[in-house]
Amino acid sequence: MLTVISCITVEHDLSLVLVAGLLCAFGSWVTSRLYKSAQLRPKHRAISWHFLTALTAGVTIWCTHFIAMLGYRPSAPVNFDYTLTILSLIIAIAGSALGVLFASLSKMRLAPVFGGAILGLAIAGMHYAGMIAYRVQGVVFWDKSFLAISIVLAVVFAALALCLGSKTKRWSEFQMTGALTVGIVSLHFTGMTAFHVEPMNISGEFVNPEAFKMLALAIAGTAVLIVVGGFMSYAVENRIRLESIKELTEARNAAEEASRAKSEFMSVLSHELRTPLTIVLGYAGILTKLKEHHEKVAARNGEPLDLRPNPIGEQAELYGQKITVAADHLLTLINEILDYTSMELDDAKLTKETFPLPALLDQVADQFEKLALDKSISLEVQSEQIEALADRGRILQILINLVGNAVKFSNGSKIALSAQLSKDGFTIDVRDNGCGIPEEHLDRIFQAFQQVETADNRSEGGTGLGLAICKRLAIAHGGDIKVRSYLGAGTTFTLSLPASAVVTKDLPAAATSQARPSFRLANAG
Repeated sequence: MLTVISCITVEHDLSLVLVAGLLCAFGSWVTSRLYKSAQLRPKHRAISWHFLTALTAGVTIWCTHFIAMLGYRPSAPVNFDYTLTILSLIIAIAGSALGVLFASLSKMRLAPVFGGAILGLAIAGMHYAGMIAYRVQGVVFWDKSFLAISIVLAVVFAALALCLGSKTKRWSEFQMTGALTVGIVSLHFTGMTAFHVEPMNISGEFVNPEAFKMLALAIAGTAVLIVVGGFMSYAVENRIRLESIKELTEARNAAEEASRAKSEFMSVLSHELRTPLTIVLGYAGILTKLKEHHEKVAARNGEPLDLRPNPIGEQAELYGQKITVAADHLLTLINEILDYTSMELDDAKLTKETFPLPALLDQVADQFEKLALDKSISLEVQSEQIEALADRGRILQILINLVGNAVKFSNGSKIALSAQLSKDGFTIDVRDNGCGIPEEHLDRIFQAFQQVETADNRSEGGTGLGLAICKRLAIAHGGDIKVRSYLGAGTTFTLSLPASAVVTKDLPAAATSQARPSFRLANAG
């Protein structure tokens, strides 16, 4: 360390050393800003920023070296091979580009380390190419230990710089600046410590040191302009990006407000539609029981019953039944829309209560028993003895939707509804052996207004909101719904609820060991 300090203070023009150090620190800071900016961009847009980073780094490295070399004062005439000097600049820029691109685009776990090592070798390659271009009238000796140490320092600090720049911590940008500055400066002056000259009495033109000083200042000014240009490119692009973010934020807020207005309108509309529909259902119910109503009136008035066929009454009952079926279907659609809009507006509230889960599953099976029989589907129910703490109506709504979809769309011969405890709570599976769902559709079936359209299920109709509502209700309970499906082998929907949805009871050990899951064959088909 003392030898390096002695080399700097005794053999160099300290004013040019200071200029080189300040330029190195400023260039390293701009390089760090550009590198961090490139890290935040998509890969297809980051390439140009990586090249700008490499250009800034290469110019910084080369100008630091060349200005410091112009500040070196050996006791012998010196000059430069300008072809090799320009080659050293190309090495600096190309090596920086290779290191930065590898660190940023490679998928290797230690990519910043290897990229930084490449950058460090580029710094070393530039320095020693520049030293070869240095022409001095004397015998040159190299201290190999200092030479090796200089290369190691460059590799270590460059790797550290890119590793720090790849992190998202608050001060990582300044840490990268410091590491890169130390790497460049330590490489140069440790390398210069390894360089010794024994003057020779050979005649030749001796370049005035003051001329070197003016050249160094000119190069420093040019380097500053290039580095400032890189920083201004970053500043302008960053300003445009912030303005774009502001515009996108405003557009997103406007879209959210429009979506909320739409949801509020649909909520109001659904409420308004339900009122006249309830009246329609009421009168349809009267029509379906018109004959029974007349018989009760006649019995109450003591009039004899008219047993003759009444075509008008029978038609009224038939039409009443058809109106009831259609109105019930329309009411179901309206309720789905109302449910979904309520969830969008965060108006859906859960009313939690304690209830036995096997009884709920039996209720679901009872509701679909006739429909399953009509389609020759075996509906099986199996459940462990679980006391659930949840919104019973909402859990029932989820299961009715899942089992209803299996009955209507699966085209299978068997549906199994099962519930079991898990380490995180309990799960309910709805499994069929039907046609299955194509893998490419599994990601979108829980999205609103989405249906897997086929000739079979399109005839069943629906809003495409059922599974989206089920998903939101499960999440509202702290759980989730997942699906597994294989074409031709069936589909399994799994509703999982957390431990907070299970009521634990302190049972005797003997009673616990004798507990058995309930099993029911709702319909053998």
